[in-house]
Amino acid sequence: MTQYSPDNIPFGFQYYRSPTPTREHWEQDLKRLSDLGFNTVKYWVQWRASHPAPEMYEFDDIQELMDLAAKYKLKVILNVIFDTAPAWIYKRYPESKMIAADGSVLEPTAIPCRQIGGAPGPCFHHDEANFWKDAFLRESVLRFKDHPALYLWDLWNEPELTTSIKRELSFENQVCYCDHSLNRFQLWLKAKYGRLENLNRKWQRNYRQWDEVEAPRRQAVFNDMVDWRLFFVDTVTKELKRRVEIVKDYDQVHPVMCHTVPAPIFNLITAGSDDFMLAEPCDLFGNSLGSSAWAADLLTSAAKGKRLINSEIHAMPGMTSLKPQKLEWKKLKEHILIPLARGIGGFVFWQYRPEVLGLEAPAWGHSYLDGSPTPWLEDTAKLNRIIQNDKEIILNGRRPSDGIAILYSAEGQIANFSVFGHLKTYEDTIQGAHRLLHDLNYKVEFVHEKDLATELDRFKCLWMPFPIYLNQQVCDILRQWTSNGGVLISECSFGMLQAVNGFHTYSVPGYNFDDVFGVRETWIHSEEYLDHSYHTRSITAQGDSIKMVWSENEQSGHAGRTIQGAYYQTEIETYAETEVLARFESDQSPAVTCHSYGKGKAVWIGTLAGASYFHNPTRDAQVCFAELLLDIGIIPYVRVTGDGIRADLLECRGDRREALLFVQNLYELENSATIALNQYKLSSCETWFSDGNGWVERNGIRVNLQSGDFQVFRCIVE
Repeated sequence: MTQYSPDNIPFGFQYYRSPTPTREHWEQDLKRLSDLGFNTVKYWVQWRASHPAPEMYEFDDIQELMDLAAKYKLKVILNVIFDTAPAWIYKRYPESKMIAADGSVLEPTAIPCRQIGGAPGPCFHHDEANFWKDAFLRESVLRFKDHPALYLWDLWNEPELTTSIKRELSFENQVCYCDHSLNRFQLWLKAKYGRLENLNRKWQRNYRQWDEVEAPRRQAVFNDMVDWRLFFVDTVTKELKRRVEIVKDYDQVHPVMCHTVPAPIFNLITAGSDDFMLAEPCDLFGNSLGSSAWAADLLTSAAKGKRLINSEIHAMPGMTSLKPQKLEWKKLKEHILIPLARGIGGFVFWQYRPEVLGLEAPAWGHSYLDGSPTPWLEDTAKLNRIIQNDKEIILNGRRPSDGIAILYSAEGQIANFSVFGHLKTYEDTIQGAHRLLHDLNYKVEFVHEKDLATELDRFKCLWMPFPIYLNQQVCDILRQWTSNGGVLISECSFGMLQAVNGFHTYSVPGYNFDDVFGVRETWIHSEEYLDHSYHTRSITAQGDSIKMVWSENEQSGHAGRTIQGAYYQTEIETYAETEVLARFESDQSPAVTCHSYGKGKAVWIGTLAGASYFHNPTRDAQVCFAELLLDIGIIPYVRVTGDGIRADLLECRGDRREALLFVQNLYELENSATIALNQYKLSSCETWFSDGNGWVERNGIRVNLQSGDFQVFRCIVE
């Protein structure tokens, strides 16, 4: 029996999604993978493929593949797939089909990523369908739990409600409105609120019985929609928990995981997937997009120290009509080194052999269609060898926190959807805040609103992206934390919607936070109305109408610089002791302020600066916010002197403090920079790759990188 080892770095490929690759290729392919030095493969165990009748289970294909993996010393991740429901499920339970908000029924179908049909699966609240789902999982575990090749169970491939069929964000695409879901929703509300009058007060209704409660379908008020979509976040999370419990009832040896797709590709409203919630029941955690800094940072924050696997590296995307680009060495390094620099210690590419069935074929492959090796397969094997040689540093290394976090709000996302019918205001802003801090070389972390009471004290600074919807408990935590010395940075409209009753607050900032920020919002302009005419423009996030000039009375080097905002511009009254850091160019009114509160500080940004930076990252914005953060005591552990270079450190502490220094050139030009630590000295420099260029200087390590390149250096820390 192969037991999971925390001392391994799994590195390999997704291999089998029935019906391809076909049987005649299996042994040749798996032997080649083993000969090249890879150690892991992933197989899909699909409900429809392996459960063709109620009392019939067919696992012959998986059994043979498991035996071949054992023969060639490959570890296997079994990914159990439930959104390919057997045809007999729908025939026996026609009422199990999901219903969308517009009344359409989601009939079972084949889609590009579920070629054998049965998607999206039955409603998650249909008890009889769940019974058979559980039975299939139980049979899968009993069949393979003792197989020597089994490494771990992946219990949900990219959790979402409809397997992409109704993923596009709209009110019409919400599911599920069947009687099973509505009844379960009413029970969920009863458990949450206890008394019907509490729900009526929150929603502003006058229900007399719980079975009168309706599910919202369109834009109107906000609290009902927040509850409705949180109910489905809870539904998806409970579905995963049930799968975990079933596996652990029969297999206490092999760990369990799932792998997600973060926003904005999967939005929380129509997908129901919240990384922070889904990480909790897992032993390991993963996602499909860890090769982006945004996705990797969100993943590591959600996992809270659990081992991580980048479960589907999308290095060769394409479809029948859109052929993939060849994978160059520089791009391959990004796919591995971006997550590796953030502590992700497992890598599975989608996939080894290109599929030959369906719309996703013939892309995604690390071999040619005939199975012969590509140049990028050989490059990937080279990269694997380098990584395995330094696995001790990788598995035990860490970069200390920089003490700055971005608030991740599930309720805020749903409220934004309720208000705007889209999520661009929220997604642009939170991604822009991440991008700004990333470009300033901070270790970017996220904290979920549900974890503020237990996690916030770890941080010195919290950035709140467009926090329009807040509750009293969150605000009480933020007030106390700021008073105790925290630095709160908020974009405009803090708490403009009150969770307690869904009302717009009479004064912004809400919850009496004007005394925390030292400002009071008197008016807010939508960007398309800033010309004060009856002519309106399509709203954008480019910030061409909103510009902020850093105040000339500042003594630092950013005085007079212009940075952009987006979507909104506020007018505020300031307290006498409130410091104005920047003013709007249009009317010279305060745009960015800083106010002392207790032992801490609160920074107010009167626009969506994050959204503007996401679309238009400027050097002026970097300089202004870098100096602001340094002025309030937020100093990155890894310091970069020079523009356009991102550096991360995996530091393995001990008598000989070895470290891996990851350096990425964000510019499309040859670039140099000096890298140093906040408190320690980097005293040696040895490159991982023959194309690297770095040397030790008095102030740190000097690196020189080609256009857009990524290099790694082994260092000693003193």
